[in-house]
Amino acid sequence: MAKPDLILLHAPSVYDFRKISIMYGPVSDVVPSGPIFEMYPIGFATIAEYLERHGLSVRIINIAVRMMKSSRFDVEKLIRSLNTHAFGIDLHWLPHAHGSLEIAKIVKKHHPHIPIIFGGFSATYFHEELIRYPEVDFVVKGDSTEEPLRLLIECIKKGGNPEAIPNLTWKDGGEEVRSNPITYVPDDINHINLDYSHAMRSVVKYQDLVGHVPFENWLKYPITAALTCRGCTRNCVTCGGSATTFRKIFKRNRTAFRDPELLARDIETVQRHLKGPIFVVGDVRQAGDDYAHKFLSELKKHRITNQVAFEFFTPPPEDFLASLKEALPHYSIEISMESHDEEVRRTIGKIYSNEAVEASIKYALNNGCERFDLYFMTGLPKQTTQSVLDTVEYCNQLYGKIDGDKRLLPFISPMAPFLDPGSQIFENPDSYGYSLSCKTLEEHRQALTRPSWKYILNYETKWMTRNEQVERTYQAALGLNRLKAKYGAVDFRTAQETEVRILRAQEVMKKIDDIVSIEDEVVRERRLRELKRELDKLSVSTVCEKRELEWPTQVFNFRVLNIIRTLLAPKFARANSSHAKNK
Repeated sequence: MAKPDLILLHAPSVYDFRKISIMYGPVSDVVPSGPIFEMYPIGFATIAEYLERHGLSVRIINIAVRMMKSSRFDVEKLIRSLNTHAFGIDLHWLPHAHGSLEIAKIVKKHHPHIPIIFGGFSATYFHEELIRYPEVDFVVKGDSTEEPLRLLIECIKKGGNPEAIPNLTWKDGGEEVRSNPITYVPDDINHINLDYSHAMRSVVKYQDLVGHVPFENWLKYPITAALTCRGCTRNCVTCGGSATTFRKIFKRNRTAFRDPELLARDIETVQRHLKGPIFVVGDVRQAGDDYAHKFLSELKKHRITNQVAFEFFTPPPEDFLASLKEALPHYSIEISMESHDEEVRRTIGKIYSNEAVEASIKYALNNGCERFDLYFMTGLPKQTTQSVLDTVEYCNQLYGKIDGDKRLLPFISPMAPFLDPGSQIFENPDSYGYSLSCKTLEEHRQALTRPSWKYILNYETKWMTRNEQVERTYQAALGLNRLKAKYGAVDFRTAQETEVRILRAQEVMKKIDDIVSIEDEVVRERRLRELKRELDKLSVSTVCEKRELEWPTQVFNFRVLNIIRTLLAPKFARANSSHAKNK
């Protein structure tokens, strides 16, 4: 097997999750991955494609998925067997603070002379602290690391000096830390491709299907993404990807968009191989109406029949939704209101009314939207315990306004496990009514192994304690579950099973509190281990059934003949090239 120039490793949130007893709770219930956050970032796909296009070979190994698939999978044995010029590990979001560094330790143990490179939002934010871990050699900073990483890999292969590589933090010689400023900040993202055919060829090349899948259930639910931009025009104070955060931390002064023609082509390329849903990451209306309508016009030309899901940061108007219907036979929408309370929402930075959202929902449902997901959150500024519970009644009234249309699905989850580093609240907690228990990378790393999500949370607010947030999250989720059952948005059996899980989760959380109070550490750990099997079950599909998140898809999601053609294309190209030379 050929030696790759770079091996990208994706770690579980907590490395030894197969042994440690943790009640992760509903922290991942409204995202495709599970509570160990086994889904690797989109950047893995764009990095692999970009480097391969520039003559470098890249292998992706989803360590987290391989650990989930088999209790007998030996991480150290696999890592020991690998051979490469460099290892790359993502620390994009902070829930990977523990697992990523533990994987890095194992890599350094077995390959002490092979450089380990970190990258991602959290790696950028904590780069000065991260680089001081002995197992970390380089940190590539910023939101666009493809080109700096290419330069670094070339430098490593040649044994050169990395001092001229932009966006790089590294150790010079011994332990002296050097940090180059973030100067590589491209104005657009037309230079990258979300080309999933690269992953398909890589599966064959390295004979590793499980290691390449984005998350555990992907083969059954092969959702893909199309990336509209890097950066954001919005300024939500809770978000580590807000305009302010991008400007201060990632040195991005304006959002970098992908040309609408290329974005539509990305979706057409996915459809050529897969029939699963395609999620358009980022609000297509951020770049203006001309951009959005041009994108829809291009989609119409490509005759997209896959389910395409859109996220909107503000409620889209009726004329846009009519254009959406014309462009696509199958589409869905999601909006994160965060709270039904307009004052809470304004405090976050979302300036639109409930009336505007309700009108948009009606327009969407009248224009062929196949489902409309509405997301709420607990732990927000100015949000009281009563406000959380009032979300349920608001959704009840909303169902009444749309005649109980079951295509509407409301969800609620905690702002957990951590406040985003770099968000305005994280930077100025006091001014927003928050108190933080973790500020450094190491503090967050240690927090991830605590026995329940209540103890992992890195904040409290002046309006809700951790205890109150946990309790109200479960209560509101219980109410929404019953509401969706009432209107047929979920079937009776699913709703019943979810209710049983929520009620049991509340009981187990109290049991964990009792165990935590035990002074004898040996007894405390034994009692927690006794709960492990149940804790694992109660940390998936707690506040909602995971399948509720799935957008409509087809029975068989893979276009096998097209996939085979893609896999064979490089062989035919090489054969034709050889034939031409011989002539």
